[in-house]
Amino acid sequence: MFVLEVILGLILCIGALLWWWQRSARLYWEKNGVSYIDGPPFIGALKDSMMFKKSFGELFLDIYNHEKFKDDPVTGVYFFHKPSLVIRHPELIKNILVKDFPNFIDRGVNSDPHDDGIGRDNLFSVKGQRWKTIRTKLSPVFTTGKLKNLFLLMMDVSKTLERKLQTEIGDIPKEYEMKEFASYFSTDTISICAFGVQANSLLNPNAEFHKNAKIAFDFKLKRAFQFCTCFFFPELAMFLRFAFFSRETNEFLRSSINYVMDERVKSGEKRNDLIDVLIAMKEEDSELFKGDTLVAQAAVFLLAGHETSSSATAFALYELARHPEVQEKVRKEIEDYIKKYGSIQYETINEMDYLNSVVQETLRLYPSLPFLDRICAPADGSDSYSLEPYHSFSIPRGMPVYIPHVSIQRDPKFYPNPLQFIPERFSSENRDSINQYAFLSFGIGPRNCIGSRFGYLQVKLALITILRYYRVEATERTPKSIEFAKKSLFVHSKEPLYMNLTRI
Repeated sequence: MFVLEVILGLILCIGALLWWWQRSARLYWEKNGVSYIDGPPFIGALKDSMMFKKSFGELFLDIYNHEKFKDDPVTGVYFFHKPSLVIRHPELIKNILVKDFPNFIDRGVNSDPHDDGIGRDNLFSVKGQRWKTIRTKLSPVFTTGKLKNLFLLMMDVSKTLERKLQTEIGDIPKEYEMKEFASYFSTDTISICAFGVQANSLLNPNAEFHKNAKIAFDFKLKRAFQFCTCFFFPELAMFLRFAFFSRETNEFLRSSINYVMDERVKSGEKRNDLIDVLIAMKEEDSELFKGDTLVAQAAVFLLAGHETSSSATAFALYELARHPEVQEKVRKEIEDYIKKYGSIQYETINEMDYLNSVVQETLRLYPSLPFLDRICAPADGSDSYSLEPYHSFSIPRGMPVYIPHVSIQRDPKFYPNPLQFIPERFSSENRDSINQYAFLSFGIGPRNCIGSRFGYLQVKLALITILRYYRVEATERTPKSIEFAKKSLFVHSKEPLYMNLTRI
């Protein structure tokens, strides 16, 4: 009898705790006049995504488009134990990312505070003044002059891609899984441009750089849980000492990048690339820029650049296969450009207006990350940040805010017929009519993607090289529509993106 009473008592206590959590979560937002989307105790609105029943892209689409609250400028949620604010209003997005950026400098992501310097100190994750210093030091890699030099190296990789296709494709179409195929090109361009290393992924798909870049974002159940925890429950990630990248990936990055840097120092060669900048950073401030802090910058450039560019290229090819009339229009523009200039040139590549529109429309529909996140930390030392005149709520210091741009970029208020692939939205005639705070695939403001221009060049060169001589066509294995992969924080297709390339 006593044991039964104890069990019943525990059940009642647990039930009371769950009831209290639900009630206090709801009351927090109600008393602050903020619409609230609830979820199970201790996990909140993240339940389906953390259980891998729903992708994070779908999660933010559902929150953003909630039937009762979709017209509200902000909506409150609980992500695990923490109240968080989802932002919808473009003017609030402008304030947070640009106008009042000093109040929202940091992302919430965090990892093992002892042994994960690569995850903690890379430009994506690093915090505060340290972020400002690293960003300033890395910016020279992406000046126009440097990009012109890197463009020549990228053209060499394009020629390798062209030779590969000529060798592999004859009179019969050849089917490729385009995400994997595009990742070869991305790995080779990044490795040669950033590190001065010939990765040779196009010619050897099992080459070390490509294999390890692929592993970094190939999420099995445990790795997916750890990675998502770093974003949404960073305190737990720090306590359990989760790494941002896997230990295996960190070891590869550490050994490879340190080797390349050592060899560069020994040779005295100057290539004006990322490695030269990292060496200079170390020489200027050996205490701040040492060990994994240097490796971290190269790591995020390799891995994040690989992921974003290969995804954008693959999704662009997917949409072009589904819209042959758009594909033919791009091909005609490429042919006209080649007739005019004789070759692809850095100074004139942006004249291909329709190609640029195709890339931007692809990024609108399929941004690599489905959201942007920031932590409220008012620079004047105050306890909160006011949302007036758009809402009466003031964001308390330390609260995470989320900008679900995958949802914003599919909102009919900003993009009529948002699920349709319509490159003309971004034509030179229409571009100025687009609200710049409703297109955030590379972010905006001081903490935008530092390598966005490099990424655009990568994607454009891959598309030009393929479309100039080959038609992209759907096969029986091409998905009829895109369903987001549920185990990835990124916007990935659940189904492989198989397509044929046919020589023209």
